[in-house]
Amino acid sequence: MRCLLTALAGTFFLSAIAGAQPLAVPGDPNVVRYDGYSAVRVTISTPRQLLAVSSLMDSLLSESQGLGQFDVLVGPGKVDALRELGITFTVLNPNIQELIDAEAARLAGRAGEPAGRRGRAWFDDYKDLAAIEAYLDTLAASKPGLSTIQTIGASLQGRAMKAIRITAPGGPTTRPSVIYHGGQHAREWISPMTVMYIADRLVAGYGSDPRITSLLDNVEVIIVPVMNPDGYVFTWTNNRMWRKNRRDNGDGSIGVDLNRNWGYQWGGEGASSNPGNDTYRGPSAFSEPETQVMRDFISATSSLRAHIDFHSYSQLILSPWGYTASPPPAAATFNMLNAEMEAAIESVHGTNYTAGPTYTTIYPASGVASDWTYGARGLLGFGWELRDTGTFGFILPADQIIPTGEETLEAVMVLTEYVAYPFVFSFPQPLPTQVAVETATPVTVTVLPRSGSVAAGTPTLYARVGTFGSFTPTPLTPLGGNSYQAELPAAPCNDTVQYYFAATSTDGVTLTSPFSAPATAHEAVAYSSIVTVSDACEAVGGWVVGAPGDNATSGVWGLMDPQATAAQPGDDHSAAGTQCWVTDGRAGSSVGTYDIDGGTTTLTTPTFSAVEDEFEFVGFDAAVSYARWYSNDQGSNPNSDSMPVQISNDNGATWVPLEDVTENAGAWVVKTFRIADYVTPTAQMKLRFVARDLGGGSIVEAAVDDLAVTVLGCPRRPADFNGDGFIDLEDYTAFVIAFEAGDDSADFDGSGFVDTDDFDAFVVAFEQG
Repeated sequence: MRCLLTALAGTFFLSAIAGAQPLAVPGDPNVVRYDGYSAVRVTISTPRQLLAVSSLMDSLLSESQGLGQFDVLVGPGKVDALRELGITFTVLNPNIQELIDAEAARLAGRAGEPAGRRGRAWFDDYKDLAAIEAYLDTLAASKPGLSTIQTIGASLQGRAMKAIRITAPGGPTTRPSVIYHGGQHAREWISPMTVMYIADRLVAGYGSDPRITSLLDNVEVIIVPVMNPDGYVFTWTNNRMWRKNRRDNGDGSIGVDLNRNWGYQWGGEGASSNPGNDTYRGPSAFSEPETQVMRDFISATSSLRAHIDFHSYSQLILSPWGYTASPPPAAATFNMLNAEMEAAIESVHGTNYTAGPTYTTIYPASGVASDWTYGARGLLGFGWELRDTGTFGFILPADQIIPTGEETLEAVMVLTEYVAYPFVFSFPQPLPTQVAVETATPVTVTVLPRSGSVAAGTPTLYARVGTFGSFTPTPLTPLGGNSYQAELPAAPCNDTVQYYFAATSTDGVTLTSPFSAPATAHEAVAYSSIVTVSDACEAVGGWVVGAPGDNATSGVWGLMDPQATAAQPGDDHSAAGTQCWVTDGRAGSSVGTYDIDGGTTTLTTPTFSAVEDEFEFVGFDAAVSYARWYSNDQGSNPNSDSMPVQISNDNGATWVPLEDVTENAGAWVVKTFRIADYVTPTAQMKLRFVARDLGGGSIVEAAVDDLAVTVLGCPRRPADFNGDGFIDLEDYTAFVIAFEAGDDSADFDGSGFVDTDDFDAFVVAFEQG
């Protein structure tokens, strides 16, 4: 073993001296293949292990390397060498060429598709540089005056570096601006697609989406989709895994890592002086045309206030610093925005990101873009690592383009609104869409300072019962800090409460929520409620374990009293119960003894009803809720799995996604869903929970408890003759028709006869409502 380590150390130093490129290129010398190359996550505990892995790996997949975990690419046979060295590792993908080939075949099959597709259809797969530039032109032409295309410079090989600048026409020329760019590292294809998705949604949403319209009335968004066009083109033609630009370093090696070439604290930790290394920093700060172009453009744009450099993969939001563990002067602001953007991402699809300073969240990385934009220019600079956490890495499936864009847009809106507005409204809990009948409803409102502050006494609720008439203003009650309480007025059953919030900044700017209020308002309908299903999961009672295709070898669902581990609860969720459904609730000798291994295990609820005919209610609605526990942040390959929850309205013949759980809350989480938002309610409803372990080294535990179904509606009123929830002329007409026909339904007083007493009784009830 000692001889092997010595030999590897020698190989490492020889490679550093020669700047060797270790990747084998069989066959066509112009196309690099990775047959038999494995993506591996290593766990390094000593400098000796780090030296061994550094010499053994063929390419670094993570942003940097050091003690702890990082991902590497190793050639055929080298996985065995890692094992012989005693390195702890997990194979993320045993042959990445299979992913590359599948991606290439899929893209080749799309080559004949029409080029004119717009909107979401454009994002059904990855696009090369020419397609990206063409779509920039399409976006600019779709709404003249809203956006312009600007060539901000040229790459090393002379390719244009293009930006799209998006802001509402007219208005002040002093609007603040933000800049978001992708494609600094060539192989990270999801980053150009994500910033293009942001551009697409902003352009499409202006004039129709009140939030986007208000935002672009107050800020300019600048997007540079591909900062490294030479490298990006090279990944489409020659080497899918290429990271750097295409600089000839003069020693047989090619490329500078542009995200180690920025001029703030250039040349420090986490950047290599070896031209053959994936993190080669270049011969000097801003030695590369691409970083020079970005430096000059950002420096010349004095309106800039914030910046994001998008990368993949790892699901991280990274703030300064990268070069040191010392906190930046604006640490409190960065921490606040990190937390808000992290929550915004999770709110869309439940995707879990980790946020924090680059140096302490991953590894040291000097000469990075976000350090320069913050340290040299004073911008709020961030670096992001998009999906996923290593299962697919840079070869992210195309079906994740739109979900990645959707969740990223929500977080980008948070940062852009921070720049655009003096303050914003926020709601710790979702605003109610249903309220209790004849009961005032408290709502907590947060008014967050951004570029300004809120004038005291101005936060106000405007509300009305019904959909017309004036709104009544009521000052919000301060709760301390930035929090306030509003109270929605009481309303009769099936009536609508419309409401909005307003406040004014100290410099006289009034903002509302929603942005277009009072033309549009938040709404809540007053309903009574009945809990029709309440299952504390203390008995099997019709629940079913197992489904076709299940193949988990351990951690199968079972009803039991769970034993506490680092990954599963020590008790059920019910206040008075002891049992819950759990993926083998025994603790075992370690956290992974009884977790899910080897595949999938499915839990299906009993059939339940959610239709109006089952209940004496009108204006019907229904919701399903359950308590869940999920853990996937343990082991050597954390956060690589998820738990789909699905709903069926045909007794399990077909299924529709309800949520895909990735949240590691470390606690029971209660989730409630309006059934009609997903499927048409029927009397044959089911849910199923698909817990799974699809990646090696992943510890997965799940639990479910307290299934409930709540019916929302209003008791049927006697004069609501047609049963639509309202008493109006249609009810009167329907009764008269039935009365004249002598229909039994016109026996309003229940006497067994249809006569004038029934007519008189109906008229009295009609007049009383």
